[in-house]
Amino acid sequence: MAAPQAPPEPLSPEIAGRLAEFAKACKAATRIVSMYPATHPNIQSALSRIGEATRQATSEGPFAITVLPDALLVDGRGLPKPESSATELASLLHLQLIGGMTLFDRLDNAGWHAFLSLLSKSPEDARALGGVAKAWEATGNKAIVLTEIDYAEVLRERGGTGDSASWDRILTALKSEGFGGSGPDGAPQNTMAAMREMAEDSEKLAQFAQKLQTVGKESGDDSIQQRKSLLELMHGLANYTAEREPEQLNAVLDKMAGAAAQMSPDMLLTLITDPPPLPGGSGPRMDLAGELQARLTDEMLTKFLVDNIVKDRGASNRLATAFQTLVPDPAKQKDILAAATEQAAAMFKDDPQFENIWSSSSEMLMSYSDAKFVSEGYARELTTAQTQAVDIEKIGDDPPVRIRAWLSTVSDTEVRALDQHLILDLLRIESRPDAWAGVLDTAINLIDQLVLVGDLPLASQLLEAIVAVSKAESSPFKTPAAAGITRLVGGPMVRHLSLFLQKATEAEFTLAKKMCATIGPSLVKPMSDALMAEVNSRNVRRLREILVSFGPAARQYANELKSSRNPAVRRAAIDLLRGLAGDAALPELRQMLDDADGQVQREALRAIVQVGTTEAYQVLEKALKSGAEHTRDAIMQSLGSIRDEKAAPLYLHILSTTEYKGASEGIYTQLIETIGKVAVDETSANTLKDILYRGEWWARARTARLRTAAARALRSMGTPGADRVLEEAAVSAPGAVRKIALAALAEPAPPRRRKDSTVVISEDLK
Repeated sequence: MAAPQAPPEPLSPEIAGRLAEFAKACKAATRIVSMYPATHPNIQSALSRIGEATRQATSEGPFAITVLPDALLVDGRGLPKPESSATELASLLHLQLIGGMTLFDRLDNAGWHAFLSLLSKSPEDARALGGVAKAWEATGNKAIVLTEIDYAEVLRERGGTGDSASWDRILTALKSEGFGGSGPDGAPQNTMAAMREMAEDSEKLAQFAQKLQTVGKESGDDSIQQRKSLLELMHGLANYTAEREPEQLNAVLDKMAGAAAQMSPDMLLTLITDPPPLPGGSGPRMDLAGELQARLTDEMLTKFLVDNIVKDRGASNRLATAFQTLVPDPAKQKDILAAATEQAAAMFKDDPQFENIWSSSSEMLMSYSDAKFVSEGYARELTTAQTQAVDIEKIGDDPPVRIRAWLSTVSDTEVRALDQHLILDLLRIESRPDAWAGVLDTAINLIDQLVLVGDLPLASQLLEAIVAVSKAESSPFKTPAAAGITRLVGGPMVRHLSLFLQKATEAEFTLAKKMCATIGPSLVKPMSDALMAEVNSRNVRRLREILVSFGPAARQYANELKSSRNPAVRRAAIDLLRGLAGDAALPELRQMLDDADGQVQREALRAIVQVGTTEAYQVLEKALKSGAEHTRDAIMQSLGSIRDEKAAPLYLHILSTTEYKGASEGIYTQLIETIGKVAVDETSANTLKDILYRGEWWARARTARLRTAAARALRSMGTPGADRVLEEAAVSAPGAVRKIALAALAEPAPPRRRKDSTVVISEDLK
């Protein structure tokens, strides 16, 4: 829709007064002329007034007025304030297809009476004379020159882009004049000629058809009238071309087919399946539906599919119906769908959800059909009926409460619940093998659909019923039920579940986990595949949690997950290795310490720390000694961020086995500081005491640095045991140690800390 135009600049007071006075006199005189005979005194008075208004308007030369649907302009400027008489006159002139009038001289009363008599005619009577402008020109009077609206020129405005105001004018003419071409019962030649020119551009014609539907809806037309208008427009254009330019008919029909392929599925189905309108006075209508369908190329149909699926983020029932109607041959359907898939994949290769959307859309397009339920004629009636639903709240004499209660029983949720209850009952009572197999197929399909719409409670009940049969040794349907579960796992359910989990609440997620547990380890492979393809971090976490819940059955997929390009998926691999492998996972976890993503490195480090064995500590020790520089840095930074007392044995192990000389001194010192931040046990305090008292006379500077780090770490621990070590050193240790201990004790005392079950908590946070 075109953007609203800015109001025109106001006229000067003098010109505005002339225009307003002329509009008042002209509108009043037109009304009086239509009511009284020419000799009536009231008419003579009104004609004299408009003559005087014309004299004032033309006092400085010709007075040119531009006519808009609801305003009059002079030199592109309008009245400073709205005037009802000017608005009414503009509407009257526009209705008579007058786009402008120029006053050159004053008319006498007879001349004005002749002009106003033409202007007061109905649009139909005026068109019978060829229009007001043509009829006035035939009088030979040059005092007033009229400019008629040229719809062909209107279409060329703005480079033919379909200006909203211009199109409104054409639609007004078409609605009042008819769509059937020239002749007594059709639109005038210039209007249909404008439509014929529009047909040179398929895209413009499709846009205009959509505008026709929109205007009809806004004006209160029901769906039948909207469809009728579209059919009349297209049939009128085709027949007009056939009558006046038969040599161009093939080209116009080709353009119309191209326009049809750019319309919505509903509009396209209207052109292809609805019966043609009744013929007008110019003879029978052509088979436009057959002509259009025959001219729809594979390329047009391919683009039609791609545009609608991308716009709606999936295939609708109406799109599937249109596709099945236009392409009844299954082999050709597959060819067109393959071409559409290739085209869409190239256009939307960066859309992470494209593959899921296109897969489900392809399934609907190839499988959707109501042919076995309804005939072609009945299907057409159903199409019409679905757009004519009667609002039950507006009719009938039932109380509103009763109506709302009745409507609630036919809601989507209630209908799905009824379907589900019926299937559950049939699964329980059916005893015939063939019939039970049919019920099972329906149940599997219904589970897929329920998961797709997010109705997990109903899907879960159906699933539990089928799984129970598959595990019942006495059931004659044990084997087919197990096969049904296998088919469900291999179908679209996991894909639908993955999409649903992106927006699911925690309660819904809990139910989804329960469903997955009901199915069992056979879900591990498709869940792993879904996790590999996932990019949403929240969904990765949820899929990872479900996958880990399968225990050892999911272990074999850890190597696949750790090679993913998505860091969140690689962290999922760490969860599997940490929870399910123990010491056996250490080689893989060591490799992930070298990951380029810092969070993956930290998760791998935590996993190794939680293994907590000597082998795990040795893995970290080797990584600190021989790993890449960024790996060593990541390990040290991560160790410092682990505020769990369980990590203290690791730090002590590294201190007892790590070289503290040369290049290793920095790592060694950082480990001492880290122990002071997280440890609260006596073993850690005693280890720091050993470092505080340890000395090498040949390396006094290094000894002083390590002793200072140990003393500060003891002070940072803030435990009675650590304080006791420092106080004893300040009193009885050798001079150098005593001096460092006194300096540490002089620093502000840290808050006391106590051991909690999992973390170290400061006293001031209790």
